[in-house]
Amino acid sequence: MVEKQLYDLIILGGGPAGFTAALYGVRAGLSVLILEKMMLGGEIVSTDRLDNFPGFPEGISGAEFGMLLQQQADNLSIPVKNVEIESVSLDGEIKKVTTPDQEFEGKTVLIATGTEPNLLGARGEKELLGRGVSYCATCDAAFFKDKEVAVVGGGNAALEETIFLDRFASKIYLIHRRDQFRGVKGLQDKVLGLPGVEVLWNTTVSEIEGEKKVRGLQIKQEGKDRFLGVDGIFIYAGRTANAPYLQDEAIEVSDTGFIITNEKMETSLPGVYAAGDIRRKFLRQVITAAADGAVAATAAAQFIFS
Repeated sequence: MVEKQLYDLIILGGGPAGFTAALYGVRAGLSVLILEKMMLGGEIVSTDRLDNFPGFPEGISGAEFGMLLQQQADNLSIPVKNVEIESVSLDGEIKKVTTPDQEFEGKTVLIATGTEPNLLGARGEKELLGRGVSYCATCDAAFFKDKEVAVVGGGNAALEETIFLDRFASKIYLIHRRDQFRGVKGLQDKVLGLPGVEVLWNTTVSEIEGEKKVRGLQIKQEGKDRFLGVDGIFIYAGRTANAPYLQDEAIEVSDTGFIITNEKMETSLPGVYAAGDIRRKFLRQVITAAADGAVAATAAAQFIFS
């Protein structure tokens, strides 16, 4: 069945960027549609606490935040369809988005489908995914209560998830391939002050061992091979733009695959915008994603009504 309505703005992704764009789009008089394969809020829904967003002095859980977005969408009658995006056609005057069951048409499109975690590339990583290998501590930490785990990485994500894991695990080995962290100093200081965390500098993971579940890691520490017995491993090796549906589109991206925009969130294709983590930017946070979405929707309205 083909969707007959022509939307002013089709939003790919219902995270903070996509939802804020919908909010601003509706207020600007646009007909909008959000396509999101999960619930509103995107990846933030799996976060234990959101502590750095204005207006929540005690913080808020990711799930609660997502439910508030859904409530706001309902109040404003913003249509949300839970579908997987298969392909897009963005170079014409009318943009088309294809899902398994329908094709949607829009005058403008906002790409806001975020990122996905990079694989570490160690032997056993794919085979033991979900059986001790995880990319989300806030999702899986409770499974490792009073157990020993490893965290791989040295950026903000690795440090934040180490702090969260410390509530559950009896011991955390923080594995970093360099001799200093890349995360912000406040997070570094907090992690280094946790008695249950042991940092393994200049260390890489060669193999994740186990049959039905993780039983340990083969690591190379300061050039020497070593076995590290752990029950789980949490990997933070960077992230990749989550937009396989763009593979045939002539949209300009950075050398790392993130969409290039100007300050109005305009991409290299007229009427196509990008917002949030999927675009090339300095800071990937909920608040910057929301700001991107507001700018993108305002620019889309200007494009349509000019």
